[in-house]
Amino acid sequence: MENTREKVAAVIAKLGSSGIICDLFGGWAEELLGLREPSAHRDIDMLYRNETFKELDAKLRSIPDFEEVPLKRFRHKRAFRFYGTLCEITLVQEREGPLTLFWGDVPFRWDTPLLHGVSVEVGSEPISVVSANNLKRYRDLHKDTQPHRWRDPQALEPSA
Repeated sequence: MENTREKVAAVIAKLGSSGIICDLFGGWAEELLGLREPSAHRDIDMLYRNETFKELDAKLRSIPDFEEVPLKRFRHKRAFRFYGTLCEITLVQEREGPLTLFWGDVPFRWDTPLLHGVSVEVGSEPISVVSANNLKRYRDLHKDTQPHRWRDPQALEPSA
């Protein structure tokens, strides 16, 4: 199964039916909001608004269609494959506004509001999408989040 709009809707719906609410982020969010032309996507990026990954980790283990990617298990991120497509979830905590602590020590403050005002329909699935302002801001400041650190074995968070 290719990485299509239908797959985006299926992932969001599967997570939601398991009690995991995520907001679409990254290239797919940009495409759905008309910020970029339709193109091929390598992955599906999402944000998870919570204080920790504890609940998400427990629930993800019970969904047989999701296969965790241990080499992308960080303090700020979880990743899994859904029928061959990489899906990445970034943690957004509420700390006097939305905040992601990349690697546990690199703060990235999201603008408020975090989300686009209304859900975007994909098929029959209403999908919550990160705001255009935050998508642009993240693209502009991505290097500040120190993405090179994913190669550092010390950055990995052990499985529970």
